[in-house]
Amino acid sequence: MMGDGMWALEVGPTVCFLVALQWGVLLLLVWNGKRGVGMLPALGCAAVLASAMCLGLRHDSVARPLFFTSRLLLVLLNGFILFRWFQEAFPPSAAVARLLLFVPWVVGLFFVALQVVYGLLVEPAYLLPLLRRRYLRPTQPLPPRHAPPFPRVTVHIPCHAEPPGVVLATLDAVSRLRYPDFDVIVVDNNTEDPALWRPVEAHCARLGPRFRFVHVESLPGAKGGALNLALRLTPKETRVVALLDADYVCEPDFLERLVGFFDDPAIDYVQTPHDYRGWQGRRFLRGCYWEERTGNVLQLPALSEWGITTLIGTTCLIRRDALEAVGGWSETCLTEDSELALRLEARGGQGLFLARTFGRGLLPETFLALKKQRFRWVAGPIQQLRMHWRGLLPDRSPRMAARHRWARFFQGLEFVSTWVMDLLGLVALLGTLLLAVGRQSIPLPEGLLPLLATNLVTQGVLAWLRGRLLGCSLREVFAVTAISSALGHTRRQAVAAAFFSRRPLLWLRTDKFQATSVGWRAALATTRGELVTGLVMLGLGVLMLSGTDLSRPDLFLLGGAACLAEAWALLCAPYFALTANAELRKGVKARPPALSPGRPAVAAPATAAACRTAAESSPAASPPP
Repeated sequence: MMGDGMWALEVGPTVCFLVALQWGVLLLLVWNGKRGVGMLPALGCAAVLASAMCLGLRHDSVARPLFFTSRLLLVLLNGFILFRWFQEAFPPSAAVARLLLFVPWVVGLFFVALQVVYGLLVEPAYLLPLLRRRYLRPTQPLPPRHAPPFPRVTVHIPCHAEPPGVVLATLDAVSRLRYPDFDVIVVDNNTEDPALWRPVEAHCARLGPRFRFVHVESLPGAKGGALNLALRLTPKETRVVALLDADYVCEPDFLERLVGFFDDPAIDYVQTPHDYRGWQGRRFLRGCYWEERTGNVLQLPALSEWGITTLIGTTCLIRRDALEAVGGWSETCLTEDSELALRLEARGGQGLFLARTFGRGLLPETFLALKKQRFRWVAGPIQQLRMHWRGLLPDRSPRMAARHRWARFFQGLEFVSTWVMDLLGLVALLGTLLLAVGRQSIPLPEGLLPLLATNLVTQGVLAWLRGRLLGCSLREVFAVTAISSALGHTRRQAVAAAFFSRRPLLWLRTDKFQATSVGWRAALATTRGELVTGLVMLGLGVLMLSGTDLSRPDLFLLGGAACLAEAWALLCAPYFALTANAELRKGVKARPPALSPGRPAVAAPATAAACRTAAESSPAASPPP
């Protein structure tokens, strides 16, 4: 065992260096946000560590390799400090508690090691405008196409028990498309009430021969089944399929600004962001809106710039030949869109994700509806990982680019590892409680608190920078964090269901009917699990903090803070459930009544690079505004 002096000599200067390095990177990012991105002189020591990455990432600002190396060193130093702590800090009488803490830490370290390089490379995606000096792939649409060729486009609109007014608004927007050669197929599947689909059928007839309406009963496969039927009904001359959800009002230039990308034979699909209307005036919907926009405006376009793109199911265009070559849409995966992207990549296809909005839909109006939507979005990637993991192995799918292979693997692994880490956290909590019962105080290792505090400040600054890039206020940034935290319990449930459910998971659609207040008790009941668990964690956190000596930070301080943080995340769920319900009770109109009527009483429940070099890239290859 080394003495205290040796411990301070080894850890103290290293902690100071890494804390200073992290602050230097944050200041560089803030500077870039104000002045523009460029190769700037930065911290000398960190520049040496990041020099190899600077050479490899020649199109990026020095901020990205500095960010990567500083975060990686923080992870490594944390691991070193905790390993020494487990060796030296626990007396023999605390052997059981030490084991309950050590095993989760080792397993957690394994998951961190699996993801650390890929995760730290992808983590700055939310900050790409501050990191990228030169864009190589398109981020904006092409100029409108006014001269031939005009490839035939068929717009597919799947419907199931939708409010007629919502679907009619979508069809009216499609009828205003300026593209000269398109038709529309509306597939209404399994809607039992004729009062819902008959008005849509009549409206398609009024809009003319371009619009074809199909109503079908007992069609399996949910949305994927409806889209496969639409594909079978698509005219032979169609070259590109466009997809719109039933509530998405598209822009008139939706097709004419995007079809030109398919002149490049390497492009199989073009995806544009989810965007929404009718969210102004309600705190709950405003928070949901900005939480959604964080991924759609920042992360997904950035990943596309790095060659990692996915489909998200609406306001997108897909090459018809590629869609048929992979067998159409999945009828079992809850995220049939991203699963299709995986199969297109396996045959060598490639996509683009643009930053420009071309359509706006409707947000879930209650927290329960939001939970159902996010359950589907988390369970689906786990399903597709289970379905296709063999194809992601290095000796399989030889036409699939390595970056696509890693992205799909880690997309599923991210959810799984978070779920496993939560379970391990419960084991570690048990070990901490054993120490509390035995009144054994274990001092925290020297240097750990400064690193944790630096990480906390880092996350706060990064959240603020994301808000600046999005154009939202600090209050809205906090709402984004709170809503994401409130959905943590739902994400855990989705991972468990995707892995362990013996029955096929139901496709839980997002209800587009205007919601009504259900009373505070009923609203609270939709978050019963989060409420009970949150109160338990709150009690445990207070209990641990009451037993710690603040003059000598110990494990109870760290455990109590962790319990309170988890309690806050869990209790955000009932808060948002009550907030959404209260706003509905007050009669705040989130959308125009004509677009969101209440539910009728009778209603039934490719690996060639798309842009090979900067010189060959599309005219739209420019940084987002």
